[in-house]
Parts: sequence; C-alpha cells; structure tokens
Amino acid sequence: MRIGLDIDDVLADFMGTYLNRFGTPKTDFEITKNVSQVLIKDRNFWLNLPVINTIDFVPELYCTKRVNSKEWTRKWLLENDFPNRPIYQVICQMRNKADFIKGRIDVFIDDSVGNFIKMNLAGVPCLLKDTPYNQGWGPIGRVYSLNKEEIEDTYHLFMDTVFRDFKNLL
Repeated sequence: MRIGLDIDDVLADFMGTYLNRFGTPKTDFEITKNVSQVLIKDRNFWLNLPVINTIDFVPELYCTKRVNSKEWTRKWLLENDFPNRPIYQVICQMRNKADFIKGRIDVFIDDSVGNFIKMNLAGVPCLLKDTPYNQGWGPIGRVYSLNKEEIEDTYHLFMDTVFRDFKNLL
C-alpha cells in the first residue's frame, strides 16, 4: 500500500511547540500570520520540533502546507530517522493537497479536518490522524497510530463503507 503522510501534528509536534511560543491563538488567521511572518524565517523552530509519532513502514511521500524551506523539512525528517522520500510542499493554505499527489498514493494521513474533507471529496482517500485539535470530527476514517496494520485496516473499512458516498456525510 502506498501511504502518504502529512508532517505537522502527524509526525512533528507543531501545535504544542507553537502554543509554547505564541500562546493560544484567538483565530486560525493568527496562526497563519505568525507562521508566514515569523516562523517562515525561524530555522531552529522547524528543526527542533519534537517527534510525536513514529512509523513502521516506508511512506511513498510526504505532503505538507509548510511555508518554510523544504530543505529544513528534509533535514528534520532525516535527523529524526524518517525515510528519505519525496516531499510535496503546497505553499498556498487554500490549495488542496490532492491536486499535488493524486495517483501517487493509495491513502494519505492528515491531522487537519479541512484537508481530510477536501482530499476525500477530490477522490484521494484520506484518513484522519487523531489529535486533540480535531475532535470535532467523528470516528469515521480516523486512525489512532501510524501503525501500518491499523492504517490498512482502517483504509479498507473506509473504502468499503464510506468513501464512495463521502460527500453525503457532510
């Protein structure tokens, strides 16, 4: 199975590190502003994010909406013993990751409910990695670890029961 992975809050503790630095944001725009105006230039922030999940497989690719240097992302992945695989970087926060990786993977793992919905609606199966920040979405399509067996089992259940009719869940 070709599995694609998001990085922040799937592999790296972006939100916890962000909150420690900036405090609780009042809006999502505040996070976007701090990332695009401050963190974009902060190499140490990106290179020192703690690992929150490990994997027991080699992913097909990584796809992220980070705005920082792709080389910093690659360095973080390699320094934290993640496989050296292609990185697709979607600079525009409003773009759909599916546009960049469709046909390259069988399933994608993301923590963002918005990305999860957009990707599934675009025909790219996406499972939601459980985090404290995405509890507003129910259990459908949710994985609790990055264990290959759990991902495969959840993928097959999702494809057999929900994926074809995903838009009717919304």
